[in-house]
Amino acid sequence: MNQEGAVLLGIGMATLVASNGKPCIEVGDVDNVRVAGLLLESGPVKSDVLLRWGNEKGMGDENLPGIMSDVYVRAGGPNHQKITPTMVGTMVIINRSGTIIDNTWLWRADHDIDGSVSDSRNPSDTGIVVYGDHVQAYGLMVEHHLKNMAEWYGEHGKVVMYQSEFPYDVDTDYGDNGYHSYFVAENVTNHKAYGVGAYAFFRDHPVIVENAINVPDNEGIVMLNSLSVFLWGQEKSGIRHVISGKGRSVGMHTDRVNWVCAFDSALYMGEGTNSPDDPAPPAPPSGAIGSDAEVDSENSFL
Repeated sequence: MNQEGAVLLGIGMATLVASNGKPCIEVGDVDNVRVAGLLLESGPVKSDVLLRWGNEKGMGDENLPGIMSDVYVRAGGPNHQKITPTMVGTMVIINRSGTIIDNTWLWRADHDIDGSVSDSRNPSDTGIVVYGDHVQAYGLMVEHHLKNMAEWYGEHGKVVMYQSEFPYDVDTDYGDNGYHSYFVAENVTNHKAYGVGAYAFFRDHPVIVENAINVPDNEGIVMLNSLSVFLWGQEKSGIRHVISGKGRSVGMHTDRVNWVCAFDSALYMGEGTNSPDDPAPPAPPSGAIGSDAEVDSENSFL
């Protein structure tokens, strides 16, 4: 799409499949483009990316933003994981500054027509990588990828409502490699996110993620209402901290839900000290922001 002001609109959730290892959609270095109402799907030949917005990092007119709305991307699902596997590197790459993302679900399938996906089949490394500045996302869902779910390298990013599940089928190397659900690069100085949630169901192996969310402790980084949840899984599995070493653990023997209401360079109070495999959660430190609420065991598998 190299025409300024162009619109690509899917009627009835049209599906584009990457059959030859190329992207489904590439938006050039043009402004005011609209892409909406589409389902993008990885194919049998690995694509580096399924949707690339902009070629040169950082270009773009914030007054004429490109808008991506109601666009969903999947790796696997309607296929048979052992007979017709699919694969992709990164589902969405945003290079163009000023881009707006509205209602997007980037899903590596946890099940297909063969049943539950296992052994990291239908691989997808990362859901979204943002290099552009002043990129905004509203209702961003990113699930089950084999590395970081979302990565942000641009300045002045804003995210409102982010939901994510870690992959079910990874082994202990996933936690040992230090992957996160939501990752903001160390050199980013301005980023704001509201309502960021990451959920764990490490079904097949005892995986412990150190931080659900990892952001730099730089002035201008503000994360409000960040959340981690232990849905279910292996006994010695879970998430050690909600965000960058702050917030108490969630796991089988600790809290099932914890949050950090505010994280920035001037406004964080308290940090967790427990571990997902502790026999019982300790009392929260004085002034801590975070819950001790446990999900009822009959309702904890969602």
